[in-house]
Amino acid sequence: MNLQTLTDVEVKLTHKGRSVFANRSFSKGETVVTGRRIMPVPERTNHSLQMDFDLHIEIDEPAQLINHSCSPNTGVRNNEFGAYDFIALVDIPSGCEITFDYETTEYISIAIPECGCGSSNCRLKTRGFKFLSTDIREKYGEFIADYLKP
Repeated sequence: MNLQTLTDVEVKLTHKGRSVFANRSFSKGETVVTGRRIMPVPERTNHSLQMDFDLHIEIDEPAQLINHSCSPNTGVRNNEFGAYDFIALVDIPSGCEITFDYETTEYISIAIPECGCGSSNCRLKTRGFKFLSTDIREKYGEFIADYLKP
């Protein structure tokens, strides 16, 4: 477990399973969670993250436990630890669940075929970055996996 972020975030059990919540407020642009690569995986799983077209990895907790939302409060940025930092896309109040859009790391997604994020902007399915509209891609700007950037 990443001890640096443990005071800033907390893992709680919810109807979705283990989920990550803010223990303090975060400002837009601030790093909320730093993920660290544990190891590459030979085949992608529901819990692996894609780092390149032919590379899926396991990352440490709490980063591994951040749930999907079609209206997330964090985006991803590749980091020096071979994984992703989760960066606040908006101001995040203390007590809020930390979320990111799985389609910003997965070219083709297998994790949650039917989305249940509950967002008013829910896309109902997570199919992957390959299928995202230009509008949604532009909304995330730089906060997508490096290998997906033009």
